[in-house]
Amino acid sequence: MPGRRHLRSPVPSAHPRLLEWWTDLEGEDRGLNTRLAYVRDLADFAEYVNGDLEGAQAEDLVRFARRMTEAGLSVATRARRITALRQFYEWLRRRRGRPYSIAQDLHPPRRPQRVHRWWTEDQVAQFRSAFQGDAPRVLRDRAMAELGLMGLRVSEVIRLDIERLVHLSDPERAAIVVLRKGNKEQVLPLTADAREGLLAWLAVRPAAPTTALFFRLPFQPRRARLHYASVEKIFKRYAAAGGVPIPEGIAFHHLRHTAGQQMATVGLGIEEAQRLLGHANPSTTQVYYEVTDQRLRNAARRLRYRGRVPKTAPPALSALPPAPAARRRKPPATRGASGGARPTGVGSSPS
Repeated sequence: MPGRRHLRSPVPSAHPRLLEWWTDLEGEDRGLNTRLAYVRDLADFAEYVNGDLEGAQAEDLVRFARRMTEAGLSVATRARRITALRQFYEWLRRRRGRPYSIAQDLHPPRRPQRVHRWWTEDQVAQFRSAFQGDAPRVLRDRAMAELGLMGLRVSEVIRLDIERLVHLSDPERAAIVVLRKGNKEQVLPLTADAREGLLAWLAVRPAAPTTALFFRLPFQPRRARLHYASVEKIFKRYAAAGGVPIPEGIAFHHLRHTAGQQMATVGLGIEEAQRLLGHANPSTTQVYYEVTDQRLRNAARRLRYRGRVPKTAPPALSALPPAPAARRRKPPATRGASGGARPTGVGSSPS
């Protein structure tokens, strides 16, 4: 039909084995972004081996890894691609009943320890001051920002639906149902700031034929939800207007880092912070609990013991009583020629 738009397949490859793998990954509740990244990475390797994924050898994997290094790909990109290769060939091993995977000895490069940066409380106040006025667009953006400042990822924010808001009118029970990584649902209590921001947005949210909590303004039927790239651009503008710095390459995720550090600063337990942030591994949360020099000094100042230090000076060493003389130890009894010990008692006789 003339003028009809053809929908693109979400699968970034037409390779039959990758289509099968895509289906199995979906059955394992892998997130959409994870599946897309895995299949894209395997599509690149399939092109490298002329489509013969099943006939590839371990040497092909080694050469492909070396080629990525020579091309100057970042450590994170190479690590992700090698992880995808390992996942695919382990899946193929199980599916074909093979004794081993050709990628079992292929290991991703060690990533350098990332140093997260975050805003101070004063910088958060500067950032919030950039949301000027009560226009629907500003109130929408402020609501998203407050969700980010309680630890949500940008992907979790743009996937929210209205029905996922629970007891919003009750400040004691207000909560939100978040779809975490791996399509796992989690009920999170709302912070007072996030609840206030959501109430303000819902009061002016235009009526639209979508269940999405956040969408483009004015509403566009073809795009029922905000795209994550649009959200990134939005918050870069607010950060610039507030005069606060953001690291290169991220914007909204910086709010999440700030939330993690604030959880550690106010004394939340690492288990509570892990659940609020949705980390599968506590070691990911641990980065926010690294002790800085200032926090270590503050902790040392709080290290006190009961009792008071005496005000009088301790006596001089010359005034101290002399130490008692050490008692001389008796020499051990010597042995006779026969090897036995001589009697030490007077008038004693051998028994």
